[in-house]
Amino acid sequence: MVLCADSVIHNAQVRTMDSKGSIAQAIAIWKGLVLAVGTEGEIEPFCAQTTQKLDLGGRTVLPGFIDAHEHLSWFAEEPLKLDCSPQRIGSLADLLDQVGREAGKLAPGEWIRGVLYDDTKMAEGRPLTRFDLDSVATEHPVIIIHVSAHWAVVNSVALKLGGLSDRSPDPKGGALGREPGSGRLDGRLVEMAMFNFAFESLAEEPTVVPPFPPQVRRQTLQDAARTLNVAGVCGVGDALTAPSYVATYRDLAADMQLTLRVNMIIPYIFLPWLERIGLRGPWGNEWIRCAGIKVIVDGAIAGRTAAMKNGYADAPDDHGVLLIDDQAELDAIVARIHRAGYQACVHANGDLAIEMALKSIERAQVAYPRKEPRHRIEHCTMVDDALLGWMARLGVMALPFGSYLYQHGEKLERFYGARAARMFAHNSFLKAGVKVAGSSDHPAGLYPPLLGVQSMVTRRTASGQVIGPAERISLEEAFRMYTVYAAHASGEEHLKGQLSPGFLADLVVLDLDPWKTPPEEISQIGVRLTMVGGRIVHGYA
Repeated sequence: MVLCADSVIHNAQVRTMDSKGSIAQAIAIWKGLVLAVGTEGEIEPFCAQTTQKLDLGGRTVLPGFIDAHEHLSWFAEEPLKLDCSPQRIGSLADLLDQVGREAGKLAPGEWIRGVLYDDTKMAEGRPLTRFDLDSVATEHPVIIIHVSAHWAVVNSVALKLGGLSDRSPDPKGGALGREPGSGRLDGRLVEMAMFNFAFESLAEEPTVVPPFPPQVRRQTLQDAARTLNVAGVCGVGDALTAPSYVATYRDLAADMQLTLRVNMIIPYIFLPWLERIGLRGPWGNEWIRCAGIKVIVDGAIAGRTAAMKNGYADAPDDHGVLLIDDQAELDAIVARIHRAGYQACVHANGDLAIEMALKSIERAQVAYPRKEPRHRIEHCTMVDDALLGWMARLGVMALPFGSYLYQHGEKLERFYGARAARMFAHNSFLKAGVKVAGSSDHPAGLYPPLLGVQSMVTRRTASGQVIGPAERISLEEAFRMYTVYAAHASGEEHLKGQLSPGFLADLVVLDLDPWKTPPEEISQIGVRLTMVGGRIVHGYA
């Protein structure tokens, strides 16, 4: 007996992304799964009177994009905060004007929260300070978070609420910014100083900045998911999922109100909770899943706090920030994650941090052998041949930024010199035999997968400068990173990432064929339709 398809997509160029690189004309979908893929004639037997047919007019179909390292729960809250991105604010004067306007709207004592501030793109050529913020907000606590999300600036009211003074010591794994000479706090909170202050996903105690109510989070999370759907995103790895968001994802999935699939990567500080209830990894279903536990070793590339062996090109004595500077401590953390059955998702940007991560992963595997643990290094930015070979031997995955070079290219050579040519080393990873998945780190990075593909293929910055052409990859490999390889990153390559019988019917329809589009124009291709589980979540046929 032939099953009757619920819907059929036909008159299309279907790039299945299977191991053979098959191209088909039509897809039959049944109960959210791909029933069959083939020519028009091969799919016709699956059609009945009740089958909905979508004629795509020859358009290109790809598996739905998966952003393996996103921050959906963080992005969801962005509309509730002040947008300080360079696209809106180009100077400190503009920023302070916006903060002042916000203060005029809110009752005294209410928080003003800003995001996406980029110190390198301010007209004044200097960083924001608490004293700037004090000039426009004396009755409201203010926090302005850097685009890297690894440091922030707060005003005096916020410092007082946090119990911070000029005599306060730096927290472990972080720093309090101070004025040269006087030692007075300048309002800058770096790494764990900011995380403890404002990020519930990384703070063991209640944060100074209060979280948003659950009902607000639920709505903004749905809105954020739909925004990603418009770009063709069908799944994400939420790379810092706090327990409160685990509950929100669960509720949305139970009510069938999620429009994309989520791999929840839970911060290490919450692993004891999972251990107490005996919840070994991985767990979940095709909608919400937890396969990995996150641990942050160093800082950020754009925030110039990555832990570097040889320092920064413009400051050789500055070696960045290690949030965990004790190798034995990191060994114990990674071993605990490994023994609990999870992937260790280790945030490491600089070569010093990457080396520490690999030592810990190797030691965990030797002490407690486990078949294909598939541990990951998140971002994995500054690599060399020795590190690449080490990763390949251990089977460690890399999750470099997809669109960072496009977004931040103008500062990379200034910060990192000649080493910028090998940052986001997609080609080197592939040549070394390291599995590598597409990711944006959004909202620290730009989220459209087509922009990530363009950046990986061209190595062009927004201004058109080419950095590290040797790290360019083919269009086929770039799309595999956002499909097949991204599915592999969460251990779901048997369900996602390709359009083959038995796989989830997650797909994207593009207005133009990327293979016939100039590489520097790929990001401009329109996403006509996005389908998750056979249901259209964006666009039309």
